[in-house]
Formats: sequence, C-alpha cells, structure tokens
Amino acid sequence: MAYVIMVPGLAVRNYLRPAAARLRAAGHDVDLLPPIGWPSSGRDLDGYADRVARHASSYGPVDLMIGMSVGTQAATLAAGRTASVRRLLLISPTIDPARRSTVRALSAWMGGEDHPDSPGVGTHLADWLQAGPVGIYRSLGSVIRMRLEDELPRIADGLPITVAHGEADQLSPLPFAAEVAGRAGARMLIVPDAPHSWPIGDGDRFADLVGQLLHSVG
Repeated sequence: MAYVIMVPGLAVRNYLRPAAARLRAAGHDVDLLPPIGWPSSGRDLDGYADRVARHASSYGPVDLMIGMSVGTQAATLAAGRTASVRRLLLISPTIDPARRSTVRALSAWMGGEDHPDSPGVGTHLADWLQAGPVGIYRSLGSVIRMRLEDELPRIADGLPITVAHGEADQLSPLPFAAEVAGRAGARMLIVPDAPHSWPIGDGDRFADLVGQLLHSVG
C-alpha cells in the first residue's frame, strides 16, 4: 500500500474529496490535508509548509506528495524540509509573475474558470467560511511572495518531480508551468481538457497517473 499526501489549494479542500476517495479505492493510503488559510493550518506559507513537513516525517515515508494550485508551493517547501518524500507531483503550479500582487491574484481567483468540471461556489462555500475573508487575504499575501520557479530547483536533486498542467487551465499559464518544470529538470505533463482545479471530475485519469508515478518509484 502506497502512502500519498495531498496538499490542497488556498482555503479549499472539499473539491478534492472525490479524487482522494478514488485513490483510496485503488488501494492507496491517502491523507488529504487541511488547506492553508484555515485556523487549524495557519495563514503563513512558511509555517504551513513546516506543518506539512512535520506531518510527512511523522507518518512517512511518503511515496508521493501531491500539491494542487497554491498547494504546489507548500508541497515544494515541505519536500525540501524532510527526507520522507520520495516523489513530488505538482498540479496547476502557482503563482505566475503576472499575478504576484494581491489585487491581480484575487481578481483571477475570484473570476474562476469556464469549464464544466470547475467547482462552483457551492463546492467551496463551506471551506471559504471556515477560512474567513481575513484568512484568505493573509494567506494570499503570503503565497504571492514565493517564487516557485526558484524554489523547486533547490530541492530537485535526486527527487523525481512531475509538473502537471491542465490544458484548459485559465489561472496558471502554460509558459509558467513549463518554466517551473524546465528549471527543475522535472517531467512536464499536459492533461488534455483539464481545468485549474484538476483532478475534479476526473478521478479515473488522476488515479491512473498516480499509479504510473508510484510504479516508477518501485
């Protein structure tokens, strides 16, 4: 049984529950962590990454750590702070330079995506209420200062890394994802017809990818 940690995006987790359940149905032991922004997780990226790293060290070895959206930043920092992580999968990496201001990031985030699988307000509402507007604002202020394209190469030596970009992602541009992967020597994967919030609505294809990555770990 493989041990998988999923690190969600900013202040949201419910949208990933079906994907986590699909991995469990495939026989994996899955931890879907609380997101940055919730009171229990904190609102500072550095402190949140420390919590993720400690969790990985306590329950590891971690066969695969998966970061989604802002979770790609936390997962990268956490993987550099523990020897427990064996492989890293970063889905929809953030935040690209064009959105590194609170106003621009909030505008893009609140604008959402025009994709049939993208989560609606109802999916996120309970998560957003748990974080509260102050939690969301402070967390966003923390993550926009982190340059993923600079941080990922620092942990890349000997760590297998895959960067996945949804073909229909309107929040994380493909050139940024490609730069992140290229500078770290990571495998770049484009997921056809997938939104920023992938793997929402696409559990089977997600489980197939995770299975392939875990198999390559041996």
